[in-house]
Amino acid sequence: MARTRVEVLSYAKPQQIEADGCYAISFIRPAGTNPVMVNGYIIPDGQALEIKQNVGDEDYTTYDIVFYTGTGDNDLTVIKIMPE
Repeated sequence: MARTRVEVLSYAKPQQIEADGCYAISFIRPAGTNPVMVNGYIIPDGQALEIKQNVGDEDYTTYDIVFYTGTGDNDLTVIKIMPE
């Protein structure tokens, strides 16, 4: 099994995120926060979008994050499993 490290990042403004060769990436929208879209997919309130690669593959995708005005705060947690 490959050695890995975990990166936990937080975003609050629209921008692009580089996957940087990760094995897996998760986009988590905490409950009560403003709607957020990742590459055209709206993440439901309190839910997550998880993307995993096949064994040995790495993700070099650029993900677009767009927040929409709502009653809560902009908040998106991103967790990346990276090769070490």
